[in-house]
Amino acid sequence: MELPLPPVELAVRVGVPDQDDPLGSYLRLGRDSRRLVLSLLPDRWSFEGKRVLDFGSGAGKVLRHFAAEAAIAELHGCDIDEASIDWLRRELCPPFDAFHNDEAPPLPVPDEHYDLVLALSVFTHLTDRWSDWLLELHRVLRPEGLLIATFLGRAAYEAMREEPYDEDRLGMNVLGRNQGWDVGGPTVFHSEWWLRAHWGRAFEFVELRHGSSPGEHGIALLRKRPVALGTEDLERAEPDEPRDLAAERTQRRLDRGPLRRLYASWRR
Repeated sequence: MELPLPPVELAVRVGVPDQDDPLGSYLRLGRDSRRLVLSLLPDRWSFEGKRVLDFGSGAGKVLRHFAAEAAIAELHGCDIDEASIDWLRRELCPPFDAFHNDEAPPLPVPDEHYDLVLALSVFTHLTDRWSDWLLELHRVLRPEGLLIATFLGRAAYEAMREEPYDEDRLGMNVLGRNQGWDVGGPTVFHSEWWLRAHWGRAFEFVELRHGSSPGEHGIALLRKRPVALGTEDLERAEPDEPRDLAAERTQRRLDRGPLRRLYASWRR
């Protein structure tokens, strides 16, 4: 059975690249994400009897492509966008389940509730609350549960900044920190060393793939570590790590960029 598509205004909220065919682009993005997720899962991993969360699901761009798996597993979606969740619950539940979540944790689910969490194009926009949400996903995953998360690395940085990427000068860096969600929100870049240093305190990196085509996301498969941590444990700088200081300098430069452009416009 063909599943209904969301209204165009909900589809474009996920940043479809083809504005001339937004719903077709929406479908292609979801299908591509399904293939990527399946290619990352361990060979012996099965959906049967599992509980899966698409964290930041929107109106079900990715979730809709797992309708077959929903016959043997519980597949849930959640998002801060109430309009998207209202549509998802009305049109695609069942076979899925969906709930609205606030901008800050917790999620309305018990500890160790999920076997797998997807966070696709989520941490690419989280600034101040990234550590809260990473720990919240750690909380809701079962022991040795899996997290699949995307990030913006070299391919995205060079496409968006039009300048060479230097791994040693980037950590977690934010572009457009105060940009409104109606135009996509902030953009967050992550270097591999920073992800392994900070996310790696809560999760074991099973696999990490960098984006290759211009603007393409990187993606990581992570396994929950049996640790109890607070946000300060994730956020603290690495001891004697010069790249942390270099990333701070890069952030100051990124923050000055919009001001420089504004000043230049006043001068014209």
